[in-house]
Amino acid sequence: MADNLASFKVFCQGGLNTSRDVLSQGETQPGSAISLINYEPSVTGGYRKINGFSNDYGTVTGTGNVLGVCVANGINDGILACRTPSSGSNYLHYWDTATEAWVAVTTSGSPTMSGVTKIRFTKYNWGSPKVMLTDGINPAATYDGTTYTQITHADAPSAPKFSHVYKNHMFLAGDPSEDTNLYFSAPYDETSFAPADGAGVINVGFPIVAIKSFRDVLYIFGTNNIRKLVGDNISNFVLQEVTDDLGCMASDSVIEIGGDLLFLSQDGLRPISGTDKIGDVNLETVSKDIQSIFTDIVFDIDLEGLNAVVIRQKTQFRYFFAAADSQGIIGGFRQTPNGLQFEYSQMLGISATASDSGYIGQYEYVIHGDANGKVHRQEQGNDFDGTDIFSVFQTPFFHMQDPEQRKVFYTVATYLRAEGDNEIVMSALYDYEDVDTLSPTNFTLTTAGAAAYYNEAIYNSTAIFDGNPAPVKRTNISGSGKSASFKFVTNDSNASHSIQGLVITFGVGDRL
Repeated sequence: MADNLASFKVFCQGGLNTSRDVLSQGETQPGSAISLINYEPSVTGGYRKINGFSNDYGTVTGTGNVLGVCVANGINDGILACRTPSSGSNYLHYWDTATEAWVAVTTSGSPTMSGVTKIRFTKYNWGSPKVMLTDGINPAATYDGTTYTQITHADAPSAPKFSHVYKNHMFLAGDPSEDTNLYFSAPYDETSFAPADGAGVINVGFPIVAIKSFRDVLYIFGTNNIRKLVGDNISNFVLQEVTDDLGCMASDSVIEIGGDLLFLSQDGLRPISGTDKIGDVNLETVSKDIQSIFTDIVFDIDLEGLNAVVIRQKTQFRYFFAAADSQGIIGGFRQTPNGLQFEYSQMLGISATASDSGYIGQYEYVIHGDANGKVHRQEQGNDFDGTDIFSVFQTPFFHMQDPEQRKVFYTVATYLRAEGDNEIVMSALYDYEDVDTLSPTNFTLTTAGAAAYYNEAIYNSTAIFDGNPAPVKRTNISGSGKSASFKFVTNDSNASHSIQGLVITFGVGDRL
C-alpha cells in the first residue's frame, strides 16, 4: 500500500512545447503543454479558452472569397472589405453602420479581379487618413473615404503586390514583371513617381516578397535574402545587406509585436531586433518550442493563404490559414521572473482568407473574412458564429522526480478562473498512455457563474462576489502509474475560463 503522501504543484505557463523530450519536459517545464488548442496565454495567468467570433458585418456583395479586409479609423465607419463583384469593377466596399450594410465604392480605371487572390491594405495619414490597395494584378490605388484613385503615373509599377510608408514616401514592390524593383514615390505624394519630384526605383537584386519599416529602417524581404534601406530621401537612401542565408517564406507573416519585427522563415519564426552592437541584427529563431509545427507549416501548407493579425490589448498575434482543416498559431508574451517570454498554442475552427486589426476610437477591432464572403469580428461571444468551440489542454507527463517508481494518485486540485458557467472534461492518463496501464474514467469539472466585481456588476440573486464561487475544483482520482498527464477538454459555447494551476496528491509506491 502506498504511503508517504506528497503533493506536486504545477503553474500553468510556458505554452505549447513539442520540441522537448518527454522526461525533461515533465520535470523542468511542468507548466507547459503537449497539446494546447484554442487556449491562449492569459493576461491574468494560466491558459484561457479563447473568445469566439460573430458575423457582425454580414456578407460582402460579390462572389468568392473575401480578398481583403481593413480596420481604418477615420475612413467611412472604419471597416473596409474587398470581394470580386458579380458585375462591373467595384470590388472595394465600406461598412455603413447606420444601414448595417456594405456600400460599394466607385472605382476608377476598371480594375479586374481575375487572377487576384489577395488584396493588401496600407494605412497612412499625410494630413488625412487614407489606405493604399495592392493586389499584383492592377495598379495600386488609394482611397480616402470618398475617392478611389489608381496610381497610373508613367514611372510607377503597373501591378505591385506590396506597399508601405517609410520616411514620408510610399514604397511599392512585388510587381510580377519586375519583382526585384523597389519603387518609392515623391515625398508626401503617393501619386507621383517622377524622379524630378524626389521619386525613384532601386533594384534590390532578388524577388521581393515583403516590405516593412521598423525603427527608422525599411526591411526588404526575399525568400532567401533580407536587405534594409536607410536614409530619408532620394539623395541619401542606401541599401544595406542583412543576410543572404535566410528570408521570409510568407508575405503576410511579417508583423510588429512586443517591440520587435517577426517573420516566418525556413526554420520557424524569427525576429529582427537590434543588438547591443550598433548595426547588428539578431535573427535567432523564437519558435524553438514548436519548431516541428512551423516546419510542417513551411512545407505542407500553402503559405499564400497565411494571414496574420495582432491583438494589441493582449500583446498577441495569430496566424490564420484559408483551409478549413488547417490549425492556426497563437503567439503571445508572458511576464516571468526571467522577463518576457513567448508562449504558443494552436487554433482550430477558424479559416480566414483575410484579416486585420486596429483601433476605431478607443476600441480595438479584430476582423477576418472567409471563403463565403462573410466578415466576422473576433473577440466576440463564446462560439465561432454559432459553432461550438473545441478546446484542449494537456499537461506533460509528470514523474515526480523518479520516472521508475510507481505512484498511487489520490486527488487533483485544478485552479480555475471561470467567466461563467463551465463544464470541463478532465482525463487522467498514466504511463504515457501505455495500453497495459489502466487509466480512470473521465471526470467533469463544473463551475456556476463568474465572479462579480464592485462597480462592474449589478447585485441580484445570481451575483457571486467571492470567486468562481470557489477557484479550486478538487477531484478524487484512482489508479497508479510511474507518470501521469492530465487533459482538459471542452466542446461547447459556454463562457471562457482559465486553467491556472494544478496540485496533484499522490503516494509513493513500489518499484516494478
